[in-house]
Amino acid sequence: MTTLATTTITQSLLIGGLHWVSHYIQLPLWLLVVVISVHNNKMSTSSSSRFDAYYDDCMNEIEELSAQADEEETGMTGLTNQGYSCYVNCVLQSLLNTPKFAFLYIMKALKPYINSNNTRGTKGAITGSLSAVADCFWSTKFRSVNTKDFLRTFSREINADFDGKAEEDAHEFQMLLLDRLAEDVNRVTWPVNFTQEYSENSSTINSKTITSYANDYFTKQKKYSSSIVNDIFRIVLCTSTSCPICLVTRINFEELINLSVSLATDGKINARKLEPPPINLITCLNTHFELSTMERSCSKCGKQEFLRSLYIWRLPEVLIIHIKRFNFEDGQTVKDSRAIDFPIDDLDMRRYIHPASPDSSKETITLYSLYAIVAHTGTANTGHYTARVKNLDRSTDFWQLFDDLDRRELQFRDVKTSAAYMLYYARNAMSKVMSPEQISGEKRHNG
Repeated sequence: MTTLATTTITQSLLIGGLHWVSHYIQLPLWLLVVVISVHNNKMSTSSSSRFDAYYDDCMNEIEELSAQADEEETGMTGLTNQGYSCYVNCVLQSLLNTPKFAFLYIMKALKPYINSNNTRGTKGAITGSLSAVADCFWSTKFRSVNTKDFLRTFSREINADFDGKAEEDAHEFQMLLLDRLAEDVNRVTWPVNFTQEYSENSSTINSKTITSYANDYFTKQKKYSSSIVNDIFRIVLCTSTSCPICLVTRINFEELINLSVSLATDGKINARKLEPPPINLITCLNTHFELSTMERSCSKCGKQEFLRSLYIWRLPEVLIIHIKRFNFEDGQTVKDSRAIDFPIDDLDMRRYIHPASPDSSKETITLYSLYAIVAHTGTANTGHYTARVKNLDRSTDFWQLFDDLDRRELQFRDVKTSAAYMLYYARNAMSKVMSPEQISGEKRHNG
């Protein structure tokens, strides 16, 4: 049966006579509020035939090949495995239950914002295809959704290796997918390239100096890339490298869509032991952000060893933490299978924020709660991915385990898995419903 927050409507009735598809879909009311706001706020006058073509092709194939649902329950839809596509399914299950992100791909909400001039994206192809998958995923019509056409689009438009016919890395797939989705809706029509040349003597550098560098960086970055997708996942890091001899300090800012951390190293632990003790995520984060030394030649004095400090400058709305389990050693890829433990509620990132960052304010929300886990079992050469996901349409902690098209409910005590590969955290107090201004962003920057 449907949840109380679900209603049946037609897309054509929703958006002023735009007859997108002929079938009925069922969506939670909070999703519908967002979609209506987006379309009423702005409609593109340019044609989006490429978006529509890929949306329609994917939708038609899904309807033809997918298994129909016996009961109408939102967010309980599996995804079919196209041979070796578990690495795709686990990522899609996690992203389609991601706050704010999921809203953007319902009922063609992003169609008016496709940047057809951006050659770094797919000009709406992958966005249209994912939108069809999202509509079917949330429609309650299907027990499982066939992703064959989506994979065909991904392999043709982004990377031919990711066609579901061989085992691939879920993290690499997610990085490629989010990058192209972001470029498809890049607000910048004509990007302006820039370089970072921020340096100061260590004895005179202060918070005011670093803040001025940050302001300059964001001004330039905004003219290069500004995307609705990146607004959700973007974490900005600030790296400082200092020469202990001539005291030159260089500052660099970097935007990432996830944080990749290594499993903490202990000289007493063999990473390949059958049952090594679990490592705490906080220990991994502490190691990642600790002061370190690095080999680098100083252009001024020739010194080879630098001091390096790493901080967060801007926190993301959604924090994806990638555990670096696969490493290249002695000419081959090996997997670090050590168990990891991590918090489900109240992951606090405050200690890693730069003291000069606006996010260091006491008013800044720095706590995050887990809502999805991608796990990998097996070896570096062969294995399997699954997803543990907190249902986005439920107000309570309703967790599910997705294993391709199979799904089962999880008890809260069973949510954690020591085989975690990617952890998805949402910032506490994130609002489910975005305003039209938040969705559409600012006007396109012409650079």
